[in-house]
Amino acid sequence: MKKTITIMMALLISLYSYAQTDTTKTKLKPYFSVGLSIGHVDPSDDAINTFNKASYPSIEGGVMGKNVSLGLVLGYENLFVTSSTRPFFELKTSVSKPIADAVSLYGLFGVGAYGESGLPVFLEYGAGFCYMPNSFGYFVQYSNWSRTNYVSVGLTKSF
Repeated sequence: MKKTITIMMALLISLYSYAQTDTTKTKLKPYFSVGLSIGHVDPSDDAINTFNKASYPSIEGGVMGKNVSLGLVLGYENLFVTSSTRPFFELKTSVSKPIADAVSLYGLFGVGAYGESGLPVFLEYGAGFCYMPNSFGYFVQYSNWSRTNYVSVGLTKSF
């Protein structure tokens, strides 16, 4: 696990360094995203024994440059929010590399916490694809947060 995190951090730092040399004169644009992170459903684990319990809805707002973004994510740990559902918040950054017309590959890293006493902290790292032909687009990503793997899908609007 430590080796995976070290490799992901090295990749993210190198992509971030590359992106910084390419965005020195780029204006920052605000963006807003909605997403759904879908985890593994395990019928033998009461915490994630249904799709509802293993799926995390979220909203994200932030700023993006040509190849770099920084955002704040807010969400809940269950698809259908109940009184026992924990909210979470996360500060996330990503760096991207265009690979085709309107398609980018990106790496991401985030630090977040659940909104409960003690604020349990989690890390998120992963990679994904974004298709954004104009100011509206969508994304698909694979990430690991809080030691669980997720596939996330969502919509993004830049302003």
